[in-house]
Amino acid sequence: MRIRARTAERLRLIALAAVISAIAGIAFAARMDRTAASLALGATIGGLSGLALASFEVFAQGPAGVRLRHLPLLAALVLRTAVYGAAFLLAGALGPVLLRMAGLDLSPNATTLSGASLLLSFAAALVINFYFTLRGLLGARTMRALMLGRYRRPREELRIVLFLDLVGSTRLAERLGNVAFHGFLSRVVTDITDPILEAGGEIYRYVGDEVIVTWPFAHGVRDGACIACVVAIDAVLAARAAGYERDYGAAPRLRGALHAGPVIVGEMGDAKREIVLIGDTMNTAARIEEACRATGHDFLASAALAPALDQPPPGVRVTALGPTALRGKAEPVALFALARA
Repeated sequence: MRIRARTAERLRLIALAAVISAIAGIAFAARMDRTAASLALGATIGGLSGLALASFEVFAQGPAGVRLRHLPLLAALVLRTAVYGAAFLLAGALGPVLLRMAGLDLSPNATTLSGASLLLSFAAALVINFYFTLRGLLGARTMRALMLGRYRRPREELRIVLFLDLVGSTRLAERLGNVAFHGFLSRVVTDITDPILEAGGEIYRYVGDEVIVTWPFAHGVRDGACIACVVAIDAVLAARAAGYERDYGAAPRLRGALHAGPVIVGEMGDAKREIVLIGDTMNTAARIEEACRATGHDFLASAALAPALDQPPPGVRVTALGPTALRGKAEPVALFALARA
C-alpha cells in the first residue's frame, strides 16, 4: 500500500523528533551515570517524550486538529501545557518499567536520572514545538533555506511555477460576506494541499484568492508531476463539490497557469524576512493565467514544460493552442490546454 506524501512526511517528523529527544536523553544521562542501564534509561525517556509530543503536534496540524487550531491562544497554550506535562510524566514512569521488563538492572539513582532526563526532554520538546510552529508558517523547504542561509545572497534557479486563481471570487465574496468567504477560501486551500504535496510541489505564497506553487524544474517535470498536480487538484475539488454546494451554495472552480524558467531566489526584508522569487518567469506565468479567460480553458501550460507535455501522465489530455499573444509580452508564447482525460 502506497503511503500518501503528507502521511510519510508526518511519520518522518515523528521519527526524527523521537531520535533527537533520545539523543538528548543519552547526553544528559551520560553526565550523571555512564552505565549502560542509565544511558538506556535516558534514551528511553527522551525517545518516549519526543514520540508523544511530536505525535501530538502532527495530530494538531492535521484535519483532526482543526478545533485545537481555532482555540484562543491562551486556551491552546494551557491545553498544550497539560498534554506536554502528561507526556513527560508518562515517559518518566514508563521508561524504568520498560527497561526492567527488558531485564536491565537499573541503578538506585534511576529516579533521579528520570527527573533530570525529563528536564532535558522538556527542553528538546520546546525545540520540537518551535520547529513545528515555524514549519507551519514558512513551509518545510523555506524554513530549511532560511536556517541554512541558502538564499542570503540571491541566486538564479530554474523553477516551475503554478498560479492558481479562484474563478468568480468577487461575486462569491459579495454574496457570502467576508467571514464566510474566508472560510470557503481556507477550505479550498486545505483541499488542494494534498495534491500539491503528492506532486512534490511547495506552496510558495497565498495572494488574496490566488495560490502560487513552485517546483525545482527537474522535480516538477519528472513523470509529469506538475501537470498531474493540476489535474489532481481539479479532480479533488470536483469530488467535493457537493459539500461546498451544501455549505456555501457554490462549488469552487480554479484557473491555473504552468510556466518554467529562470527565477531569482533570495531573502528579502529585515524586520520580516522571507524568501522571494522574482523575474520574467513569474510575470509570464501571471499573464498565462490571464489568458485562461481569453482562451476559455481553465488550465494552461507553456511550451517551457515540453519534457512533461511530450509524455503527459495518465489521465491528462494535452491540447496544443499554438502561439498566443499575452498582455505585456512582445512575443507570443506557445500554450497548451490541460484537462482531465
